[in-house]
Parts: sequence; structure tokens; C-alpha cells
Amino acid sequence: MMNSTDVFPEGALLSLDQQSAYDRVDHAWIFEVFEAFGFGERFISLLRALYDPETLGVRYLVNGFPTDLVRLLCGLGQGDPLSCPVWNITFQPFLDALVRRGIALDLQKVWPGGPRAQLTHLAFADDAVVVVESPAALSKLQTLSQTWYEATNGKTNTDKTLVLPLGPNWLRDETAQALPTVQEGESFKWCGYAFFRHGDSKLFWTHVLDRIKAKARAARDRTLSPSGKVFYANAHIISTVLHVLSFDIPPQWFIKAAETALTDFVWGGAGRNTVARDFVFQAREDGGLGLISIGDIVHSVALRFWDAVAGSDEAIWAPLARESWRSLVAATRDFSPWGFFSSTARVEKLYRDSTRWGAVVAAARVTVPTIKSELLTLPELLSLPPRLPSLYAEGAQHAYDDADAVAKFAQIADLYWRDEGKGWALVGHRRGFWQHSKEPALQHEHVWSRVGQLLKAKALLPKTALRPARIPLKEAPRPRCFNFFGLSRPFTIRKLRRLVNKVRFPGREDRVKRFPDGTSQSDRKRFWRWLHDRFASAVEQDTHWRLMYDVTPTRKRQHTQGHASSPTCLFCGNDAAVIETVSHYFFECAYSTSFWGGVLRILLDKLGIEDTDVDPSTFTPEQLTMGLPLLRGRGRTTSKWMWVRLACAIGFQRLHLLRWRVHQRFELDSVVAPPSLPSALRAFERDFLSRAGFVPGVRDWEV
Repeated sequence: MMNSTDVFPEGALLSLDQQSAYDRVDHAWIFEVFEAFGFGERFISLLRALYDPETLGVRYLVNGFPTDLVRLLCGLGQGDPLSCPVWNITFQPFLDALVRRGIALDLQKVWPGGPRAQLTHLAFADDAVVVVESPAALSKLQTLSQTWYEATNGKTNTDKTLVLPLGPNWLRDETAQALPTVQEGESFKWCGYAFFRHGDSKLFWTHVLDRIKAKARAARDRTLSPSGKVFYANAHIISTVLHVLSFDIPPQWFIKAAETALTDFVWGGAGRNTVARDFVFQAREDGGLGLISIGDIVHSVALRFWDAVAGSDEAIWAPLARESWRSLVAATRDFSPWGFFSSTARVEKLYRDSTRWGAVVAAARVTVPTIKSELLTLPELLSLPPRLPSLYAEGAQHAYDDADAVAKFAQIADLYWRDEGKGWALVGHRRGFWQHSKEPALQHEHVWSRVGQLLKAKALLPKTALRPARIPLKEAPRPRCFNFFGLSRPFTIRKLRRLVNKVRFPGREDRVKRFPDGTSQSDRKRFWRWLHDRFASAVEQDTHWRLMYDVTPTRKRQHTQGHASSPTCLFCGNDAAVIETVSHYFFECAYSTSFWGGVLRILLDKLGIEDTDVDPSTFTPEQLTMGLPLLRGRGRTTSKWMWVRLACAIGFQRLHLLRWRVHQRFELDSVVAPPSLPSALRAFERDFLSRAGFVPGVRDWEV
């Protein structure tokens, strides 16, 4: 846009919107368009069965009574998966007419050398963006809109038409002045994303951040557990800005501010972080809360950008992205995205100053692509940086000192030579340099002299010959020669985000205090999946999750934080020698031990296991914490697994609540009043039987 002033002094970008697009599509127009595009009779007969006015009709309820049959002559069903592709095809004639009638410029004029065969117009559903050369196109657009209305019943929504002038002469026309125009400092929005004429998008990202904070404030005072807040944030906060993040890469300050706002919302404030903040974004199957990370989304989008510029042409915007990166480092002699490993100081500064490409390069350096050496050719190998780990055998030490590599430059000269001006693979060599030169100042852009026996693709390098051999021209590796995380294209943001999360937040099992010694990684994964199954409520999951990390609000923890008068257990007669730790809170206290004995007897009774077969006292705290895996092993039916899960979930939550309420009353009234054990077990049994489906009125899926 910044370079368009001289090219189109009277030009402008127009945002066109259709009024009630789906509701106004004439059914006769649908059949005519599909016939004109050459669709088969069988497919068109299917469309007639769906949209033919002779067979399509509805009845409305007025005051509880159905009306006569009403024939529908227009409209596509909202939510119907067929409506979107049908609309795209029926709207295509309007887009074609914009170019054929000289209203919109062809994209080849706007973007010479662009993907003409792949990209025809910039339109998303009924939102279209067109480039006009002068205000003279407005009268033609008005005529086209009238013709479009008469032919299809479609109507252009002039109230939503927005103009972004590309040159200083657009507003000199009186007709152009009547249209809503983007003023200096304002943005031009398309599909919810803002475009700025001078590239400063700070105002837009500030607005997006304000939306995130507003939605967080709306649910801040609700009584929700951290897991419940994570569910709300994923469904109602992040989902509203997800499409904006997929358009382009936001600045780093926005990523940090957004993630800070989300973590503060989950924990209830900046000063109430009970566990490390990283665990909020860590995947649930790895022991975290599973909040979608803004940083993971941006990292995934950055990898999609890098894949496009590094050689993958599957995206229609890949040539434009490659040209954008090339223009950033236009002064470099031989542009290649694969040179991110050894960029010069000047290029590094350009990357730091660029919001988009700085993030892309940072993502490429952290998430190094995997090279399939067996598919490479010599020109492709020469274009790659020698330090890529996947080029070498597993465990090989591929890093080396550049000074040492320069000293071996003569060995490279023995292998290759090239005339000056035909690729400059030997940068800086003087005219007449031949294979026996020993000048150490000469440097090769990509030094391959020390790859040795560790390089997987060593067979590609030519052997020393009697006479010098020419260096082949470098070529960007084909897309099938590299990938990320072993994924196959197309890279979806969802798959990339999950794997990026594992790289960003590696396993932090040392923070989990309650795994028994010798627990395998598969058992740990199985436990986290078990903890987050559908049979436990969000509050019950949080109670168990805090237990695993030793952050249960015990008397000792409350005393350390200044919320309790002493760290001693109230259930043990307030004995100064009994400190209420997490282990004592749930297991070692006499009250807790008796409570779990009663819970297990209720569970064994429902499973049909006699007390003589299994003694409840034989179950250890580790067994209870891990979900009674030995008891689950007795019966592998889904219903019995559910009962075991329910018993553990409700048991931990009930025990936590009664101990917490005793603590609160003592701090308020200095009264120690623990409930009797029989009443606590009756409350547990009532909840357990209700959730397990032993009382009338329970939902079928809970049985």
C-alpha cells in the first residue's frame, strides 16, 4: 500500500458487502449458475430437490397454530454445510463482472507475476475487496449492482462500503467524497482484520487486547474453578480472536500482555499464582490446565509462513509472502530463507525491526525443520545451512568453528570452481583463482568442508577430480524434502500448536510430587487422561490437580501466607506437634483415614466385593491418589471404572470441603466444629449414588 501512491494516484481499495447474502439468493439463479459452470445433471437434480420452489415449503406457527404451506423462492439455510459452497459459486459471476466491466483492476496489474491461475479475487463469503483505478469506476459499480439485483435478488449493502484511498487524487472527486473513507490513522477492515496504510497496527492490537480483557472481566466474579475458567477462556475469549491471529503475526508486546491477562483471569489475580504460570498453558495430558496459548498460536502461524517462503507453494499466498521477505533483505546478494542460521548483523537488525519476519525467523530457529537427506539433490544440499541437525546422524556433533572451516577453504576449491557472475557460490574470490590457491581470507557462503563421515548426504558431494568441477546452481529444497515435527502437509494450526506446546513447555514431572517412585511415562500420561475424563466435575478435577502439585490450601500453607493463626491440624486436637501438610490433610490425619475407610466400604459394596476379599486398610495413599488402579483392575467394564473414578473424585472433594470449612469457621469464630464421620459419609454416599445413577431422574449418559 505504501508504494501505491505513484502507481495509482487516483486509485482506492473498496470493501463491498452483500445485504443478507444467504437470505436473498434466488433459487432459479442457483440452477442457472450451476448449469453455466457445467455441473452434471445428477448434481443439479440434487440441488433441485433441495431448492426447487415446487417442492420446498414451510409452515409457520402463529399463536400455536400452523399456517398454510409457504413456498420459498429464495434463501440458503443458515448452518447448512452446503450453503457456503453454493454461495461461493453463485457469487462468482459478480466478481467476474467487476473485472470484465472495467470496475476492478485485474490482479495481474496490481501484483505483476502473482498466482493468476490460483487467485482471482480477494473475497471471503460475501465480503469482497476490489482495487479501482479512479472514481470513474463508481458509476459502473452502481450499474452492476442494479443488474445484480434484477438477476439474482442480491443487493449490495452500501452502508458497509468502505474506501481506502491509495493516492492523493481520489478525494478530489465529489462522488468519491460521499462514500465512507478511511481517515489518517484509521484502519481498513476486511474479514475482521485491520489493514493500515502506513503499517502501524498498534491501535488495532490494542483494541484486540481490550476485547480479551473485557471478556475476562465479564466472568471474573463468577464462582468458577481454574479448570472452569480455562474452559470459559478457550470457548469464549480465545475463540473470538483466533481468526485474527491466523491472518498475520501480532507484535511481541501483545502476546505477552494477552497471556498475562489470561493467566491472571484463571488464577483470580496477578498475586494469586498457586503454581507456576507455565502450567496454565501446558497440555492437560502433560499435567497442565490446557489453556490455549497465544504464543503457541503465533508460533504455529510463523511456521506456516516460513514453510511457504522456504519452498512450499501449496498456499495461494506463498509467492506474496516470499516477495515480502525478499523485499526485506533486498540488499543481500543471494536471497534464501534458509540463510537464517548465518545472517549478517545488518539482516539481523532488519529481522528485529520486522514484527512478521522477526517472529518467523525466531520460530524457524527454535523449531528447526527436519531434512529428509535421502530426497535431496546436490543443488538443494548446497542451499542448506551446514549446521542443520537433521543432516547428520543422530547424536553427531555437527557444530564447528567458522575460523577452522575457513582454513580448509582450499579443500573446497579443489572440489569446485565457478566463473565470476554465474551464481557467486564462492563469495569474494578474485579473478583467476584456481584450485591450488591457499588464501585463507576467501570464504564460502555455506562451508561444507568438515561434514566428514557424519553427513547423511555425503554421497551427493562430488569427489576431487583431476580438473576443477563447476559448482551447480543452488536450488531451494522441494517441500517433500523437509517438514516440521514429522507432520505431513498441509500443516494445520491445531496440529502444529499441540506440538509447539510440547517444545515450549517440556515435561515438568519434577514439579508433580505425588507420582509414586518408578511410575513410567505411559502411566503418567494415563493418569492425566483419567483425571480429565468426563465423570469428574471441574471442581473435583482442580482439587485432585492441586493435590498432585502439593498446593492444596492446608493450614501450613495458609499460615505461611498469613491467612491462618497456626499451621497445626484442627482435627487432631490442635496439637502443636501435628503440622497440617498435604499428606496429613488427605491421608495421615485420623479423621481422613477413617473417612477413606468408609468411602472404600461404600464403593466395594456397589462393586459387589466382600470386605473379606479386600481390606480397605490395604489401600495406600498412592493407590487413592492414582485412582485405585488395583481396584479398577478387578473389573474392566466401563461402569465399574466410572464408579471407581467417581468415588475418588467425590471423596477428595468432600474431604477437602469439610476440612476447609472447619478452617474458615475457626479463623472467624475460634470454634472447632468438625462434622461427625457418619454424617460426612452419608453426604458422600448421597452424592455418589446420585451421580452413579442409582436414584430416579438421573440422566441416561451418567449410568
